[in-house]
Amino acid sequence: MRTVYLDELLVLELLADYFLLLGTAKVCALPYRRGRFLAGAALGAAWSALSLLPGMGWLRAGAMRLVLAGAMVLAAFGGERHLLRCFVSFLAVSALFGGAVYAAALLRGGGALLRLDMRVLILAFALCWAAVSVLYRGGVKKARRRVLEVTVERGGRTVALRALEDTGNGLIDPATGCAALVAGADAVGPLFDAGDAALLRGPPAEAVLRIRGMYLLPYAGLDGGGRLLPVFRPDRVTVDGRERRDLVAAVAPAPIGTDGTYDAVL
Repeated sequence: MRTVYLDELLVLELLADYFLLLGTAKVCALPYRRGRFLAGAALGAAWSALSLLPGMGWLRAGAMRLVLAGAMVLAAFGGERHLLRCFVSFLAVSALFGGAVYAAALLRGGGALLRLDMRVLILAFALCWAAVSVLYRGGVKKARRRVLEVTVERGGRTVALRALEDTGNGLIDPATGCAALVAGADAVGPLFDAGDAALLRGPPAEAVLRIRGMYLLPYAGLDGGGRLLPVFRPDRVTVDGRERRDLVAAVAPAPIGTDGTYDAVL
């Protein structure tokens, strides 16, 4: 009969569950909230320890393991918009980690009889993390791009935009102190008459001179040189259903985005 030491079990379970939550965050492209991950891992470790006590074996049943997984995900990721995706990803990472543990034990000469120790745990996590990085690299990069639903109103006309949330966008209108939503001329064209919409695709100075309410906003290009964009103050802007009064709209002559997932940057 194999002897299980409670302190060893708690430490190993705590680390294993923490790694699983960390891997889930990577897959779902979520911030690493290590305090919450530790709380979720502690819940999983305590559950495992309790399941070894006399009369508590029912905690190891399949349905109860799903309950535990849900509780851990809620503790670590509660409040996220796509909690179900976090739960499914946690199950997938757990399955992947289980396979990695088996592979790590075989690499260490453990044969079919597995004994989870610190070295196996570290090797298994390294294998699992490498697999997650390879399999989800493209999906994670895409998931990190948060696209916002934006509506812009001007002169009784409304246009719906998909704006990429760009945390590196520091474009500010110095006259009002408002942040600038940058959209392509074609995307905001429906807000203007046909002639004015055509002007937005040309030189910014001409658009400002001939379209009422437009003015120029300076910005730095990627090459460090100065540029100008025509800007207007919308009558109303909503971002994901919430009205924003701290935004102006800047118009780029060329389309924003190349893959069709967004047509503005915020």
